[in-house]
Amino acid sequence: MRGASAADAARALRDGAVFLDVRTRAQHARDGLPGSGSLPLDAIQAGEVPQDVDREAPVYLVCERGLLSELAGLYLEQAGFQRTFNVLGGLRALRPLLNDPQGRQAWKNTPSM
Repeated sequence: MRGASAADAARALRDGAVFLDVRTRAQHARDGLPGSGSLPLDAIQAGEVPQDVDREAPVYLVCERGLLSELAGLYLEQAGFQRTFNVLGGLRALRPLLNDPQGRQAWKNTPSM
């Protein structure tokens, strides 16, 4: 797993990359990035993986600060995902770069889980 700066993640989001929010589904519903999928860390730990995402495609993982997404990336790597990126600083670092405190812009859609 690699770390991605918030600036690199913002560019990837604008370009339509796959983003997975590993916080709870309720947190994602409240203030998740538009177009991001929701796959909570506890589901990943229980063996759930994104079914409609190519295991060789880049997958950006986000949480509020970047700690849970780092752990989620390790689990997904063990499940065969080869290009996982932890967004360093999480949503707190990413939102300001998206010109909206909640990150609610109309970016290209990514798969929902």
